[in-house]
Formats: sequence, structure tokens, C-alpha cells
Amino acid sequence: MLVTNIEISHYSYDALAARHRANVAMTMQDKVVNMFCQLDLPMGEAQRTRNLAFIGEATRQLRRMPEFRSGKQELRFSEALLPQYA
Repeated sequence: MLVTNIEISHYSYDALAARHRANVAMTMQDKVVNMFCQLDLPMGEAQRTRNLAFIGEATRQLRRMPEFRSGKQELRFSEALLPQYA
């Protein structure tokens, strides 16, 4: 499956848990997959670093889904996303 768009929304920082939270939506040809992600990063971490970490966590979650874990489908990212997140 080719991921053609990534959107990070509903970002928040929980000071009590020292945790960043956000929803990450990955758009593919025939569906949009939404994942709730949490990161244990310092409070003042740069937005770009946070975004990359959120995408990494969402990718980890996607790869655990049966269709990808079984090897029936391959997870790929559109080259158009590279300038934004590389």
C-alpha cells in the first residue's frame, strides 16, 4: 500500500505524564488509517523532530496490522512526502 498523505492533528502535551500525543492519519489509495500516537520526548522538542517521531510511531503501528505483518501487502511512502518529512 502506498501512503500518499500524512496528517498530524489533535496534538497535545500532557505535562503530568511528560508525553506528547497526536492523531496521525495516513491516506492510502482506498482508505485512510487513523492512529493515536504517544511519544516520550522532552517538552521543548522541536516540532520537526516530534512530527518525525509521530510518523515513526504510526508506521510501527501500521506494520503490526495483519495485512502488513503477514507480508500480503507492502507499506511504501510516496516520494512526494520525502521533502516534507525527510
